[in-house]
Amino acid sequence: MWVVVDNADGEVDDVGLELLGQARDLADRLNLSAVAVLLGHDVRGLAPIVCEHGADTIYLAESPLLATYNPDAYTPVLADLIGRQRPSIVLWGASDQGRDLAPRVAARLGTGLASNCTGVDLNDDNLLVMTRPVYGGKASCDVVCPEARPQMATLQAGAAPTRRPEAGREGQVVSVDVTTSPDSLRLRLEEVIKIPPSALDVTEAEIVVAGGRGVGSEAGFHRLEQLAHLMGAAVAASRPAVDAGWAPCERQVGLSGKSVAPRLYIACGISGANHHIVGMRDSRAVVAIDQDPHAPIFQIADVKIVGDL
Repeated sequence: MWVVVDNADGEVDDVGLELLGQARDLADRLNLSAVAVLLGHDVRGLAPIVCEHGADTIYLAESPLLATYNPDAYTPVLADLIGRQRPSIVLWGASDQGRDLAPRVAARLGTGLASNCTGVDLNDDNLLVMTRPVYGGKASCDVVCPEARPQMATLQAGAAPTRRPEAGREGQVVSVDVTTSPDSLRLRLEEVIKIPPSALDVTEAEIVVAGGRGVGSEAGFHRLEQLAHLMGAAVAASRPAVDAGWAPCERQVGLSGKSVAPRLYIACGISGANHHIVGMRDSRAVVAIDQDPHAPIFQIADVKIVGDL
């Protein structure tokens, strides 16, 4: 049971910690080890954090060529390692890196990949059941890979709760030889441009400001965007707000949109229908603002404000 753990700027991405908890649970059910793969340069210091979140073994690939993400460097390292060790299941975060890297590795290994999944589980035959949205998010389907190995899936942020770390938990660290030559790299990183938090994908933001039908109009939604900019937050929307044309579909949170698990989720004018709740219920703190004192969103809110936006 493997997890490819993204990291940047000396920190493990949150989605990697979520997947480690998911892998730990599945590994225990299958009587397998939970294995993490760390790639980068000088990232050995992240190993204790990864172990505390559930990994039994860490494959550590370090090289200056892996200091920043480059598919020409990362793909052969991972494809060779997975091909030699032959794990049954490999999970990836549906981050920008995971969405780019996982299909490249799957193609090299000749296996399948279920992308952008909202959850994984095991069936009676101990095959990985991968649940993913289809038809533009209007429905979901369960996918299994009965023959090709490994079974591979990328999971959205928030698809699994983060496991509480076990302080002092230790695991085995195995160094991986990186034989990639600089001459084999067709791509070269010229510059990293940081985008403002308000423009982040909602699945990657620490703070999310979300608007629903109660915002009232497109002009009202623009005011939410101004608030988000001041807070350094990303802007999200419920399905009614998207259907009204106030926000693009890639900002939609819920069953037919994206799942998020930010540090703070501010719901403005969102009543809290179940299909929205399932997309944000793993938020660490929820502030809800709505005119209806009986709105379902208040049942999960940490701070409840009854009032007109």
